[in-house]
Amino acid sequence: MQDGVLIVNKAKGMTSHDVVQLARRKLKLRRIGHTGTLDPIAEGVLVLLVGRATKAQQQAQTYRKRYEATVRLGIQTDTGDAWGQTRQTAPVPLLARHEVEAVLAAFVGPLVQTPPPFSAVKVQGRPLYWWARKGQHPSVPSRTVQLFAVDLLDLTGDRLRIRVECSSGTYIRSLAEAIAQRLGTVGHVSELTRLTVGTWELADAISVQQMMDANEHDVWKWIWPLGQVHANPRHA
Repeated sequence: MQDGVLIVNKAKGMTSHDVVQLARRKLKLRRIGHTGTLDPIAEGVLVLLVGRATKAQQQAQTYRKRYEATVRLGIQTDTGDAWGQTRQTAPVPLLARHEVEAVLAAFVGPLVQTPPPFSAVKVQGRPLYWWARKGQHPSVPSRTVQLFAVDLLDLTGDRLRIRVECSSGTYIRSLAEAIAQRLGTVGHVSELTRLTVGTWELADAISVQQMMDANEHDVWKWIWPLGQVHANPRHA
């Protein structure tokens, strides 16, 4: 048995908790956690902490993250992503690439965000999404996050593909809505991939299908040593 880190490429449609539960079943070990929730619509790097590595959860949650997201303009949803119900529509202005790049560049630096209603932040012991599904929206404090880079990868019609490097705790859905607003319209995230957590990248990750197909011994072989948590240098 080895304490350490298991890097998984979370599949779209699964919750982060689903992946943790799968790892617990495969490794026959209860003491497994993760370092940051990925929305069900998202895929990409999910860092699982196994055994004594769970003690480093607070440290590991400070690592920078990099995402690639597609923002669809003209439609705002109640969840901020493509799986929500349409809440508002607006015309999409004709956008030049240099105009979009200027707007994205303006977001680099500190950014105050309020956790979106459909998020895992807990209020009175319940996640915000639990309250939202009941039609209630309790007040939650805003937080300041840091955006290190917001780059435009592609601009096609009503869709922007962007790459974001940010501190832990950044909500890409909220950022997408803010970007759309500054562009003179509304928007939501239609696709989201977490590319990195600290220095761990997608290339380091095993797929959910690999873990499902593997036996217990093989899964243990994929675990990084505990020292890798403390050695990971890319902090926010």
